[in-house]
Amino acid sequence: MKKSLVALMAIIGLSAPLAAHQLWLEREGSVINEYFGHFPNFKEKEEGERLKAIKGVSLSPKDAYLKTVRQNDGIQIFVNKIGDIGVTEAMEPRKGKFVDFTVRTIFLAREGRSESKTLLELDMVPETPNGNTFTVMLNGKPLAKSKVVLTAPNTWSKSFMSDEVGKVTLQTPWLGNYVAQLDYTDKSKGEADGKTYEQTNYVMTLHFNVK
Repeated sequence: MKKSLVALMAIIGLSAPLAAHQLWLEREGSVINEYFGHFPNFKEKEEGERLKAIKGVSLSPKDAYLKTVRQNDGIQIFVNKIGDIGVTEAMEPRKGKFVDFTVRTIFLAREGRSESKTLLELDMVPETPNGNTFTVMLNGKPLAKSKVVLTAPNTWSKSFMSDEVGKVTLQTPWLGNYVAQLDYTDKSKGEADGKTYEQTNYVMTLHFNVK
């Protein structure tokens, strides 16, 4: 019983931060709004500590970046590009809440599904412009059997699984904004910001609008 409880707490310690927070983008013309929280209803505020860790400067493509303006509930990123934009936010390594090892969390976010090209280390690349079929990509290679959780504008959500070649087709029953989330754990050890870590947790989102 005691061993089962310890195992359960370890699982909670690894999964809770991923489930509780995500990074997502919403576009308004030449401004990319970057939010940190949980789509669509919860956004961290500037007066809190968590939003301060989000910088809004690491874009893909890099030459799209113009400037960053911090707002009360997020960050405005001004860009000079019409197509899809990706943002990466690498957090400082720290020990998990219920596990005795150090974890690095990397939040990634993509705005748009108009371009069939990879923008992020962990990405969902549309097969056709504005289509619902994507290839899940990790370091430029398809990632098979990965769960994607889609949240609709009315907070309805559904899980989808990529196939053997990394392809996944989403269902979008309503008009409005959708966010798809993809999580991946890399148990390779490394170092960042002068701190060693035992694993990296990736939390990637894709935001797109169905009109």
